[in-house]
Amino acid sequence: MVRLVATRLFGVSTRLYHHQRLSREHLLEIAAHGFETVELFAAPTHVEYHNPAVVADLQQWLAEAGLELHSVHAPAGAETPDDAEHALFIARRIPVKVFVTHAEGTRDAARRGVERLAELAKPLGVTIAVEAAPDDGSPPGSLVHFVEEDLEAGVGIGLDFAREQRRGDLIDAIETVAEHLIAVRVPLESPIDWASALTTVQKIGYEGPLIFDVDARGSAKETLARAKTAREKMERWLTST
Repeated sequence: MVRLVATRLFGVSTRLYHHQRLSREHLLEIAAHGFETVELFAAPTHVEYHNPAVVADLQQWLAEAGLELHSVHAPAGAETPDDAEHALFIARRIPVKVFVTHAEGTRDAARRGVERLAELAKPLGVTIAVEAAPDDGSPPGSLVHFVEEDLEAGVGIGLDFAREQRRGDLIDAIETVAEHLIAVRVPLESPIDWASALTTVQKIGYEGPLIFDVDARGSAKETLARAKTAREKMERWLTST
């Protein structure tokens, strides 16, 4: 049975601008292309999240653009655990639903790191989503085992559709993590069978936004225009399921 979502939100990762300091104009540009939410790419060179004044500016810019901050994505290979914690603490000032982190290092180190973040996130109303590291070749089932067997905290899973498509079976990956899926990133250009993928997203009852995670090819404005067109196609598929 396919569960229908009344209004599917679409967003953009600020990784689109990761070579620059994030600015008010960037967020206004995202909103101008019809997107409702963003995922913040929390690289210190992109957003100085240790600085309370920068976080206050970000809050103001989001309000001016009319955008929700759905999630914060901690980059793989954060220099210290404190980096991830400081990025999480953005939620002390700005409402955030999901904080995406990677299961890195030994299994025990990953468990301790994720549980520490989950402990800090709970009073902030944030749920931690664990995502496979970019160079992790393990199947999605290993993340499910990690979340169900190794962790005591209520932690979800984030899925990068482009990564799973490269691994070979996106539909199986979506179904494998279905019970725990709380964050989805989608590519702009990919051989993904979108009709099947989006039908599966509906079927498992995922209600969160679909976040375009893209590199700018040409100008950011041109990339956003292509993302807007892709979103419109996805919406047609979603409403036809």
